[in-house]
Amino acid sequence: MASSADFEATSRSLLRGSIDMHIHSGPDIFPRSVTSVMAAEQARDAGMRAIVLKSHSTDTAARAELAQELTGMSVTGGVALNYPVGGLNPYAVLESARQGGRVVWLPTLGARHFLAHAGNVPILQEKSPLESSGLVVTDETGNLLPEVEDILRLVKEYDLILCSGHVSPSDAIATFRRASELGIKRLVVTHPHAKFVGAEVEDMKELAVLGAMNEMHYAFVTQVIHPPQTFEYIAEVIRSVGVQHCYLATDGGQRVNPVPVEAFRLFMVGMLEQGFSEGEVRYMTAEAPAKILLGQ
Repeated sequence: MASSADFEATSRSLLRGSIDMHIHSGPDIFPRSVTSVMAAEQARDAGMRAIVLKSHSTDTAARAELAQELTGMSVTGGVALNYPVGGLNPYAVLESARQGGRVVWLPTLGARHFLAHAGNVPILQEKSPLESSGLVVTDETGNLLPEVEDILRLVKEYDLILCSGHVSPSDAIATFRRASELGIKRLVVTHPHAKFVGAEVEDMKELAVLGAMNEMHYAFVTQVIHPPQTFEYIAEVIRSVGVQHCYLATDGGQRVNPVPVEAFRLFMVGMLEQGFSEGEVRYMTAEAPAKILLGQ
């Protein structure tokens, strides 16, 4: 039976060639443990293959480009469609793509669904636009808004990665169903296991049928979530949905948590301790993310 020391050694090996698709770096409106350059340097030094930088309030394409230039690490950015960039704003998507951004997140802190459940993440709640009605992607009849259709066409044209952000499961399904019809291949369900997202296993399976991968996050076992989840719970969700439909990321960068590289390693240890094989963890931290980010 493997010991803790074995898992530690295995996790360091698994870091080599891995990809963290969800890192929050500074400068930011929230306290962060790393700048974009620091995140890239640490990932490079650990032998990782690539990282993706996210912000709830600004496009990260330019900072990703600069971090890559300064460190030699593969760094990708994108835009979350919250109020600071005009909400569901096709022009924000277009300019991000022109800058080299590869990822588009549907609304996160501005999503109406998230605002109704923001108490699950007090660190985000305190800077969320609680006074607003919140952003939705569908109208009262369940049809996608025209601006969402425009955004999907840009995602298709520029071969971008579309992530569900913090919208409701029903809105994610409606959007991804249309994305699938348009031939969009890079679809990600953002931390569907989050209480404030509220996706059921059947929702995750339905999204997987549409071609989406379910992104599971380390941050949710930490103190930034009230109450924190457990590795056991996340492992149970992954097994219920199917390892082939899931991958791991950190959602890291909170100052109160380990830096993203260490958070990723601890997530690997946690999944190994839950009985996933080294090959399964490798798939969820390297192979599956590479298919989405690099098309490999």
